[in-house]
Amino acid sequence: MARRETWQWCVAATAYWTLAGLAASSEAHAIGGMGWGHALLTSMVAHLLWVPLTLAILGFALRFPLERRHVASRIALHVAGALVVSVLRAAMIFSLDPWVGWYAQRPAFLDVLTHALLSNPFVYLTVLGVAHAVYYADQLRLRETQLARAQLHALKAQLHPHFLFNTLNTISALVHRDPHGSERMIARLSDLLRGTLDAAGTEEVPLQEELRSLQPYLDIQGVRFADRLTVKQDIATDALTARVPHLVLQPLVENAIQHGIAPGSEPGTVTLVARREGPELHLEVRDDGVGLKEHPAEVSRGTGGGLGLRITRERLAQHYGGAHRLELKDAVGGGTTVALAIPFRTEPTP
Repeated sequence: MARRETWQWCVAATAYWTLAGLAASSEAHAIGGMGWGHALLTSMVAHLLWVPLTLAILGFALRFPLERRHVASRIALHVAGALVVSVLRAAMIFSLDPWVGWYAQRPAFLDVLTHALLSNPFVYLTVLGVAHAVYYADQLRLRETQLARAQLHALKAQLHPHFLFNTLNTISALVHRDPHGSERMIARLSDLLRGTLDAAGTEEVPLQEELRSLQPYLDIQGVRFADRLTVKQDIATDALTARVPHLVLQPLVENAIQHGIAPGSEPGTVTLVARREGPELHLEVRDDGVGLKEHPAEVSRGTGGGLGLRITRERLAQHYGGAHRLELKDAVGGGTTVALAIPFRTEPTP
């Protein structure tokens, strides 16, 4: 366990056994007729002795959890652990009895050990269950985080190769015809690659930063499509601080350009919209291009779009669960709209 987690478990264990000791003291006084002082001393010491044993059981269980591939050996380890805890507990009680006074007449150590072996394994089993609940919750959270990161890396890997190929082709075509245009594209490509490398491993960023990192991509596409592409932004001021998954806008914009504007022969416009609506941040990427080509059933289910949109859906599902919406639909007046709604928050995900 990490140092911070150890302190948290120590506080939790101390609080639990203190409350249990107070409850036992009250019961011994009210029902057993024991004086308050003696009841409080014997019950509190007996219960607080479980604090170090509880921490030891937790650490042992998290180090050697019951997993399918080691189940037999781990069961044997924990049976041995329960026996060791029972012996230690019996030794504590027997050693401290002269000062605490649990027994009116001090019994033999074997009698104390027999009683410990009959009752203490149940406490060990309870703490073992708590440890495994924590362990499997941590494993599930770790798998979800690893999957989300893997999908983010896959998305970057899918976007970069064909985008770089198209960009380098455009630069090659512009070298002799428009040297200044090719220089601008090289500079913006350098900015884009530098920003991508700097942000490697970043899960969330403020929308303002996401828009800033998107700008080199838009500049490159602006040079590539020349007068055929116009990009507009309708961003509410209060939406700029909202946190969004890193690289969430680029695949949506790329989808609009590649599937909306590029196939046509007329100039087109891509519009980015961001606004806050109550507890949600609403993002839209609109184009006035050729429109959707999927079947109506696919559009109604929101399953259309290319690889970028599919991976974006998976990333959002991992990041927000059911607390998000992603809809692909025909835009009013022609073209396509991708509408996204996610929880509005300005602090990083804990």
